[in-house]
Amino acid sequence: MSDIFISYSSQDRAQAYQLIELLGSAGLSVWIDRSGIEAAASWSESIVDAIDACKAFIVMLSPASIVSPNVVKEVSLASEKRKKILPLDLEPVELSKSIQYALAGIQRSSMTNIDAIIRALGKLGLEATQAPSIKLVHETDERKSLMILPFEDLSPTADNAWFADGIAAELINALSPLKALRVSDHQATKDYKRYQGSLPNYAKEMNIRYFIEGQVRKFGDQIKITSSLLDIETGDHLWQDSMKGTMNDVFDIQEQVAEKVVEGLKVHLAQDEKKKLAKRGTENAEAYELYLKAYEYSSRSTREGHRLSIQQLTLAIELDPNYANALHLKAHSLAALYRSYDRDPNLLNEAEQLADRAFVVKPDLCSAYDTRSFVYLLQGRLSEAEAAANEYVRRAPQDSNSHFCLGFFYAGVNQPALALAPYEKSIELKQDDLTAYFNLVINSDKAHDTARVEKWSRLALPHFERRLRLVPDDENARVHYANLLRYAGYMERAVEALAPLLEKETLDGFSLYNIACLYASMNDTAHALEMLRRSVAAGFAGIEIFRMDPDLDGLREGPPTMRAEFQELMERMETA
Repeated sequence: MSDIFISYSSQDRAQAYQLIELLGSAGLSVWIDRSGIEAAASWSESIVDAIDACKAFIVMLSPASIVSPNVVKEVSLASEKRKKILPLDLEPVELSKSIQYALAGIQRSSMTNIDAIIRALGKLGLEATQAPSIKLVHETDERKSLMILPFEDLSPTADNAWFADGIAAELINALSPLKALRVSDHQATKDYKRYQGSLPNYAKEMNIRYFIEGQVRKFGDQIKITSSLLDIETGDHLWQDSMKGTMNDVFDIQEQVAEKVVEGLKVHLAQDEKKKLAKRGTENAEAYELYLKAYEYSSRSTREGHRLSIQQLTLAIELDPNYANALHLKAHSLAALYRSYDRDPNLLNEAEQLADRAFVVKPDLCSAYDTRSFVYLLQGRLSEAEAAANEYVRRAPQDSNSHFCLGFFYAGVNQPALALAPYEKSIELKQDDLTAYFNLVINSDKAHDTARVEKWSRLALPHFERRLRLVPDDENARVHYANLLRYAGYMERAVEALAPLLEKETLDGFSLYNIACLYASMNDTAHALEMLRRSVAAGFAGIEIFRMDPDLDGLREGPPTMRAEFQELMERMETA
């Protein structure tokens, strides 16, 4: 029997499996009822035997578990047998009367504090044999957590949201490299616009303490930027300021805001960090303005968005031919347009030239290796694509994007087993990267690594559940969440998770493709083909994915009629 028994509610299953992985990585053995403790038949002799044999008993406390009859039974039985009990709060919760007695006088720990959990188990006589190799969602981080909230556009014409978004993005770019800070990425700032709850609740959910709030007023060439730094824990504004000027002053204003953030957080900067904070991509205010517009268009990840981005960047580069960030973004937009929408090889040729120019202008622009690898991969120059991805990792080993780039290359050349380690490293460096989790799981499946499929799908679920609590209408996250439930073995829950999407008349082509894969994996070929047809009609053009994805094997190798329909879709994509 195992040393540790875990009692939990089926509604907290994802967190329970995450805890298993954590304790297992520390060398501790765990017993858990994998059928779900809420099932009436599960409270059986095997559970009684496991409690009898365990050295420590963990109960995961949540609104669901404190009212679960079976959890109450297990806690009572553990108390009667004088087992050493460790209660873990998934969230602050007032104990029900039925469970208060058994836990009276026992100190509770937080699920988010790994060190406290390991120390508490040590005091109960269970010493970890090694440091945990994974972390929990919301685990404490020694760095100061900071998020740039979306800047509000207060312009008289109310049509400068692109400028407000760009100012926020530039602050993220400036502050992210600082080692003492954990700065939420651009996507988090963009997504916050869709969040319907209060800022304190969001801060608690995302484990963020400090926030920058701001407003932008732009009229012609005149600008005014107001910003403040909020400590959500105390409710204090550590500083507030308002700066005016023209577009030519925008770089000085941004630098001043970044410096005030550092000062307000009492962060010590190394000399190289001070230099990076003062770096400017261009001195041409008009080129910068065009770049900000292009960045907003590119972030839409649509055909029209990429085209508009390319138009703006072309003008920006004409104004400043040495604007490395504009060269890089245009190269990436061209490659993205080619991959999903327009198979004109001239797009890749231009993208390659622009990426090369970006390196000449700014040799330390490591992220351009990502674009270079992406372009080479699409051109079929595989050895060069691999070399570029490896060079990115060599130059930026602590950048999660570099390892993601390498994993993406191996996935793209149908070597899923080689993609796993880079994706795992990417997650280690950025533990809330939903795309990395999903890519790791699907490549584990392609590599027939069932242990990794089970492990990472279950570790990913709490991240996706948190995401959907915050942004319920995130179509892409919901599709991925449903597929992860399928990989984790929860087929009924996977279908339930899709229900809100299936009511929508319009869905993104890639979302429809992933829904088709889910249906195909469940042998529901009729719905799978329907979703694939809708995917192609919505503009999805990833024909290489159609050819290689093992989820579609049942359609490729099925009855003649099914194979014919699938082949017809392939031909339609090739001639589009």
